[in-house]
Amino acid sequence: MSAHAYTEDQLVEQPAIGLFAEFGWAVAGPPPNAGVAGEPRDAGLLGRETKGEVVLVSRLRAALERLNPALAPAQKAVQHPVKL
Repeated sequence: MSAHAYTEDQLVEQPAIGLFAEFGWAVAGPPPNAGVAGEPRDAGLLGRETKGEVVLVSRLRAALERLNPALAPAQKAVQHPVKL
């Protein structure tokens, strides 16, 4: 826990998560064993390399394929949906 009373998590993330839940969105969180010794390095990152990554590329790619069935999976828009 942070030594400061005001953190981004308390002021921004948690209120946003609560608001999305009120709107009926499914809220994804880390698995219950995230951060437990012996768990995979990426436990709790939801498929990201680091917590700093905003876009969950694997989920975006799957959604693009589902929403655009006419696109070939090898097309650049599907393979590289965001320019990093």
